[in-house]
Amino acid sequence: MSQQSLANAYESPLNVNTAANDRRFATLAEAVEASIVEHPATDRKRTLLVVDAACDLPTEWLRQHNVCVLPITVQVDDWTLIDSHDEFDTSEFFHKDLAARGVRAATVPLSPIETRAYLQSHLEPHIDYVLQLTITASRSKIYLNSLAAMQALTTSHNRVRRELGNRDPFRTWVVDTETGFTGQGVMVAEAIRQLDAGVPAPHVAAAMERLRRQVHTLVVPKDLFYLYTRAREKGDKSLSWLGYNVAQRLDIRPVIHAHAGHTGPLLKVRGHEEALDRTIRLCIDQVKRGLTVPVVCLSYAGDLDDVRALPAFSDLRVACQWHGVQMILSTMSMTGGLNVGADAFSIAFATQSVIA
Repeated sequence: MSQQSLANAYESPLNVNTAANDRRFATLAEAVEASIVEHPATDRKRTLLVVDAACDLPTEWLRQHNVCVLPITVQVDDWTLIDSHDEFDTSEFFHKDLAARGVRAATVPLSPIETRAYLQSHLEPHIDYVLQLTITASRSKIYLNSLAAMQALTTSHNRVRRELGNRDPFRTWVVDTETGFTGQGVMVAEAIRQLDAGVPAPHVAAAMERLRRQVHTLVVPKDLFYLYTRAREKGDKSLSWLGYNVAQRLDIRPVIHAHAGHTGPLLKVRGHEEALDRTIRLCIDQVKRGLTVPVVCLSYAGDLDDVRALPAFSDLRVACQWHGVQMILSTMSMTGGLNVGADAFSIAFATQSVIA
């Protein structure tokens, strides 16, 4: 049905004949369905997807999918760096061993005013929706700052649009992913997949609210002394001095589990290599059981070839190919590396199963 026919159908008066009305409404439903099929990516083109630099996804991948990245200021000793999620800069950051000096480093998110200005600079005339997926609010002020920024932006941008004759409402959503690192990456990848499939932006935003409770992020740190000292610096007492000493003496490596806003140890494995192997194989098992969304994200605070050389990584790649799951490997963000130390590894997936 043509656009004009659809308009005429809406404007025509109701017929008292019930059968005729049923046919007319059936025709309208068919027309709406046809319009969705003919223009499957309408909301994709009209939606600005926003993440922060702590999200672990490859730089080129983010650029290809037109994802806007909020930068984070990183202060290490006398250095002030901007984490804009550029993989070249991040690789240099780890190669120069700046992460190892980051025990007393600070990460500073954009203020609400700065966030609003940054988002406004990325808005184009065809953008009707902004969907932002932030790192967990329990670990960063990015969510609250972005929420305040988005409320102000919505009010001002709607006024400007009306003055320009655009009566379509400008809508925004800020979703606390309740995770970080690669877990945030899983949600961004799934939002892109749904938008590309023609799912309306409001439905995608609602889906992200549900999905965040199914995302599991696992982190394997290498330097326990760094992790302990960094945690104490930030007021996190989850790892005691006694626990650190015992773990160091026995070469125990914790596998940290972030899920639904909570963070704690999932496994305790002797040896770093064994911890990496167990963690990846746990993911392989979940892939075989069936994931909620077809994507697995991995990141490493160092040379990615070290990850590619792991036997379990090759097994994961085969499992993902066999089960139709996309596997995305990236360098860990500066922000993430500062929090868990150099050579830390992260992997994330979404499942409704209980993992152990």
